[in-house]
Amino acid sequence: MHFAKIRTHLLPAVRISQTNRLFLSSYPEFEEIRIPVPYGHIAGKAWGNPDGKPILGLHGWLDNAGTHDRLIQHLAPGYRFIALDQPGHGRSSHYPPGMQYKMSDAFTFIRQVLDHLKWDKCCIVGHSLGAGMGMWYSALFPEQIEKVVAIDLASFGSMSLQKHVSVSRKSVKIAVDMHKKLASGGKIPYYNFEDSCGRAFMAANVLGGLGSITKESVEILMKRGLVKHPEKEDLYTWSADLRLRIPTTFNMVQEVAEEYGSKISCPHLLIKAKDSSKYTTDENFERILKVYRNHNPNFIYREFEGGHHLHLNTPELIAPTINKFLEKDFADPEPEKSQFDMI
Repeated sequence: MHFAKIRTHLLPAVRISQTNRLFLSSYPEFEEIRIPVPYGHIAGKAWGNPDGKPILGLHGWLDNAGTHDRLIQHLAPGYRFIALDQPGHGRSSHYPPGMQYKMSDAFTFIRQVLDHLKWDKCCIVGHSLGAGMGMWYSALFPEQIEKVVAIDLASFGSMSLQKHVSVSRKSVKIAVDMHKKLASGGKIPYYNFEDSCGRAFMAANVLGGLGSITKESVEILMKRGLVKHPEKEDLYTWSADLRLRIPTTFNMVQEVAEEYGSKISCPHLLIKAKDSSKYTTDENFERILKVYRNHNPNFIYREFEGGHHLHLNTPELIAPTINKFLEKDFADPEPEKSQFDMI
């Protein structure tokens, strides 16, 4: 597979506003960080002054901390932005043999990270799976989250009750087969960098829809999404734990999603890509938006042109909205200052 031959003119060119150009050099450098956890470490990237206003960046399924590389360059100055490789992703430790990942682990790991960083309160900017994690964590621990920005995921997807048993059965069988495969020490596939990126590009566009990610965005993610062959410098394999592909064993019904959604009390910005899936039915999508609007006076919903990875493909489109949201004082009682006008 030749990556250079894949068509990449899937997204229109975008003009960067003069206002946003002022922020392009606010975060010129980052530092690699490691946070200890019982099974190893959580890796990440940190930008900005350690005394800046804290923001935690969370990525999507099988992505990594690189998902925020381009958005951070358009962020207003004054923040301490820490983007994480979630457990089993990027440069973070994999779980011990015989274990597997489940959704509830996400909230334990976020709590461990915030405790380590000694952040009493922070904002969360999350994409896809990371958006769901950020929203639900803010429902669980509202005292810790000042604001949450959710990019292209309205909620974790629900499933009709009648499907739960059959889906759980399938998940258990896949998990057992996966553990056997890993224990057998089977052959690990390796590719050169071009082919590795090409495979990731095709997979992402199949999962997220054609146009969901560009070649350049894939190359950014692959900086942390690949590991080199121990002996051959020009060959790579995936850094993400294979067990991340085991389907969730236990799912939820729509009422659970709505209950969590009703408990999000901090200012909440939901950014939806127009060319991306809703990852749920149209009915459930509208239901969760209604829950947010009915329970949170500071919920804001905005749609933008682009695919699922719009924050990485065209960050200049959504950054002005995110900057305005993060800078806004929602507690200001003056009506003319409390309006969130996007025009």
